[in-house]
Amino acid sequence: MEKAIAITGMSPDAPVSAMSTGLDLVRMPPAAPWMSRIEEHPAWEILSAMRMRIRAEVPLSRFTVRDLLALAEGQVFETMAPDTEDVPVKVGQVQMGWSEFEVVDQRMALRLTRLE
Repeated sequence: MEKAIAITGMSPDAPVSAMSTGLDLVRMPPAAPWMSRIEEHPAWEILSAMRMRIRAEVPLSRFTVRDLLALAEGQVFETMAPDTEDVPVKVGQVQMGWSEFEVVDQRMALRLTRLE
């Protein structure tokens, strides 16, 4: 029965002679990823139907806890971003890209301008 021996602390590019332990060593190619595309996942049909919440973040300048507690309909808050600057789009805590606001058929909409 053969024993598997792990050699630690050595660079994978080090020559085999530098790792000499008196055993015959064989370089193994790195293992291929078990899945190269998410669509190959066995549960893709279920995963692809999961609902995700996407969020566009607009930083506000000079917004305080007092402002938060005094919120009222019709208030306008100044953003820190110029009106020509794109806003970040996130899914969960991961930023996926950038977008700009538009109005489509009298509804607020986001146009994705670039992906990260």
